[in-house]
Amino acid sequence: MKKLKFALIFLILVALFVVAYQNWVFLRTTEALSVDLKVWGYQSPAIAHGLYFLGFFLLGFLLAYTSGLMARFRSSKMVKELNAVIDSQQEKISTLRGEMDLLKRRPVEAPEPQAEVAVEEAPEALESESSQS
Repeated sequence: MKKLKFALIFLILVALFVVAYQNWVFLRTTEALSVDLKVWGYQSPAIAHGLYFLGFFLLGFLLAYTSGLMARFRSSKMVKELNAVIDSQQEKISTLRGEMDLLKRRPVEAPEPQAEVAVEEAPEALESESSQS
């Protein structure tokens, strides 16, 4: 993989060198940029075309880097939030497992027979109350 990466970078550099060599006259030609707004005007000093290309390339690289840096900060913040959620859920899981272990150890209690007696007495109690009135 390292050899393939090296070969690819070498080919890209050779292609850039060939393009620069073939356009050497254009890249060395100087030109001044001017802005005329009728009220205010400005003319830059004469700069070679190659420096314009290099400057705009570096400006684009800087903009792309800052954009990626902001995205990286946002994603790292999201990772921290999600790790906090994972930790809280792990704590809840461990407490629930502890409760489950306690419930497994406790014997199952038989239902009380008195509850059935109370249900049977309830209709008789209603009849006795209605007859008293």
